[in-house]
Amino acid sequence: MTAPSVAIAIPLMEKTFTEQTSAQVEMISTLPNLGVLLMIMFSTLIAHKFGIKRTIMGGLIMYLVGGLTPVFITNYTIIIIARFIMGLGIGLFNPFAVSLMYRFYKKQELADMLGYQNTSQNLGNAGFGLLLGVLVLAGWKTAFAGYLIAMIPLLMFGLFVKIPIEHRAGENKKAPKQSTNVHVFMLAFLMLIIFGMFMMMTIKLASFVTAQHITTPAIASSILAGMGAASMFASMPFGKISKFLGNFILPIALLGISIGFMIVATATSVLVVTLGVIICGIFFGWVFPQAFYRAAQIAPANSGNLSTSIILVGINLGAFLSPTLVNGVANLFGNDQPYFVLMLCSWGFAILTIIMAVYTIVDKRNHKLNQKPEEI
Repeated sequence: MTAPSVAIAIPLMEKTFTEQTSAQVEMISTLPNLGVLLMIMFSTLIAHKFGIKRTIMGGLIMYLVGGLTPVFITNYTIIIIARFIMGLGIGLFNPFAVSLMYRFYKKQELADMLGYQNTSQNLGNAGFGLLLGVLVLAGWKTAFAGYLIAMIPLLMFGLFVKIPIEHRAGENKKAPKQSTNVHVFMLAFLMLIIFGMFMMMTIKLASFVTAQHITTPAIASSILAGMGAASMFASMPFGKISKFLGNFILPIALLGISIGFMIVATATSVLVVTLGVIICGIFFGWVFPQAFYRAAQIAPANSGNLSTSIILVGINLGAFLSPTLVNGVANLFGNDQPYFVLMLCSWGFAILTIIMAVYTIVDKRNHKLNQKPEEI
């Protein structure tokens, strides 16, 4: 979650890299996403050859080296290469941030841990953003020093985490062959659409409040921070909520997000905008953990890493393509104003709500017919 946070230093970097365009400087922030997408699908194969722990440790080292290089180097090309390497490192360990839980936890305990994982993810993102906000006061190079935080998981994971049932070199047993199915790809496509639309709240809110003469972009930034906090707290009790709502938690979450977007799109005051954004954050806090909990249900046996990778590709691709896809649809309606784009996303989430509610009802009925009494 930390790779794009360095965008806070872009105005300062533009003063240093005067020969580069604004888009080229902005690429310093966004390029890691390309590395993540390229490496995610190979992380499982690499882990089979070198072991999961070595793969994660290697990814963290690449993250650390790529993240810290701009602290010591001012050459634009080298920094771009370093950021790409950083993205490759994230792509190596990112799938295991979720799929390892499939090895350690099962059933309700897994649902609880996926909620805690999403909580820690949002907390880390918010905390790192605050850290960069302080470091950037000393210059853009100092801001990149924030990536020293990689030393924490590098040391703690390396020293204390033992991965169960890891097949190491020299063992006679072969690691189970991983496979996937159409349900995993459908879930990944669903996440692409959800994240593609949801990102528009982050992208358009500042423009919306400015165009509607509600408040300033700075206040909009603070409101978005509140959305992250709401998502963090909402994901804490995910396990208990999931136990009560089952797979209906996703259509309920999509309905809540739709309502939040509609409130923001029709808002005329800061208070109403904040209310809508917080509602979006609360219900979005259930989407990420539910995606991976659902993956654990539908993926073939012993295929957690591959399934997680496919879903992460969908999520990252959705976030990456968000402006292109949503603005493209808005242009088809002949209206690209921020309020209309947000309303369009509200309609999109409402349609997804209906589709997922019907699918969940049908799936639950089929599950009852096909399931053995002792299965869950």
